Amino acid sequence: MPKFKYQAIDSQGKNSSGVKEAANQKEVISALKAEGLFPVKIEETSGKSAISQAFSKSNEKSAANRTQKGKVKLQDVALFCRQLATLVNAGVSVLEAIEDISGMTNSVRLSYVLKKVGDDLRGGEFLSSSLRKYKKEFSNTLIAMVSVGEASGKLASVLADLALYLENNLKLIRKVKAASTYPMVVGAFFVVVLLVLVLGIIPKFEEMFASFGADLPLPTQVVMGISRFALSNLHWITLGTIAFTAGFIVFKRSPGGRMIYDQWLFKIPIFGKIYIKIILARFFQTLSTLVKSGVDIIKSLEISLNVVDNVYIEKILATVKERVLEGNPLGDEMSKLEIFPKMVTRMTAVGEKSGQLDAMFDKITEYYNDEVDGTVASLSSIVEPVLIIGLGIMVGIAVVAMYLPIFSLAGAMMSGQGA
Repeated sequence: MPKFKYQAIDSQGKNSSGVKEAANQKEVISALKAEGLFPVKIEETSGKSAISQAFSKSNEKSAANRTQKGKVKLQDVALFCRQLATLVNAGVSVLEAIEDISGMTNSVRLSYVLKKVGDDLRGGEFLSSSLRKYKKEFSNTLIAMVSVGEASGKLASVLADLALYLENNLKLIRKVKAASTYPMVVGAFFVVVLLVLVLGIIPKFEEMFASFGADLPLPTQVVMGISRFALSNLHWITLGTIAFTAGFIVFKRSPGGRMIYDQWLFKIPIFGKIYIKIILARFFQTLSTLVKSGVDIIKSLEISLNVVDNVYIEKILATVKERVLEGNPLGDEMSKLEIFPKMVTRMTAVGEKSGQLDAMFDKITEYYNDEVDGTVASLSSIVEPVLIIGLGIMVGIAVVAMYLPIFSLAGAMMSGQGA
């Protein structure tokens, strides 16, 4: 049975180390917890050949790279918040909960970060101040809510709200992905079919028709002309596509270009309406969660701007925040903007007057989520037939253009035989 060298701490924070025999690391962890110890580091020490040790070092190096450069997924953070809320609500200390979750998570990077957070907590830091060191993994929304939860003594309930917020965010993202996957797949298939027709099938027919020496119908001449142009200028078309893509990326990354691009997104037929609803759903969802947790409205607006991910809308909402900071009611400032429906601005104004702004933001979030669901469902029913019809028309034109000369030749041959 392999031996494992371990380092652990007890409930008083005292360090402990030693060696245990076990079938695997999970058994070592269970044995240590049964003794009232919390594992910090465990590594196998026996039964390794030189080759095995070399592989082990290579794996350790690879693991170290993953912990330093890895990325934490939103679903991992949502699960972390849900687990932390459950453990803290059950009476487990934050430090113990963090250590338990770091050993349970499947994310290598998150496990590494949580171990570092555990070290900070043992050193006397607050959870929020430790999480603030890892802004790539934990959003400003999460950090602000944890800070409020610590200050109010309601960390468990705040974490539960945070987990729900992240889970709803995931649902929204999945809805958008589900709605966009089908059009993208059909669009890609559309492009592949077009390339096969233009670069492969049509040239073969052109060679066959040339051998007959017959006059070709106009549709066939047009289709073959397009194919001939594409084949003879393929290198220029490829270079032009690459140059256009590179130029578009550079343009989009520039401040002015990003503003123009983000503004243009709202003018796309059908998709523009969905896009604004998705942005406002995320904005009000974040705002609702923060206000409900006790974050003041100015700070909540400031943090909520970070989830918008559209500089055009962010600029508009930033002016609202500045006006509220000057003492103007939020509902009045929102009513001046076209992006907010009258129902939303009235609900906000009522929430301010009644002191139930968090409840109103909840209802607005629910409204936008329902709107996104309905619009995405209708989009799928519209886009699907449009893409199929478009694909059918393209293939139909190519087929008719290729078979017209064949029908003409067959007719001529039958006429000749009849004569």
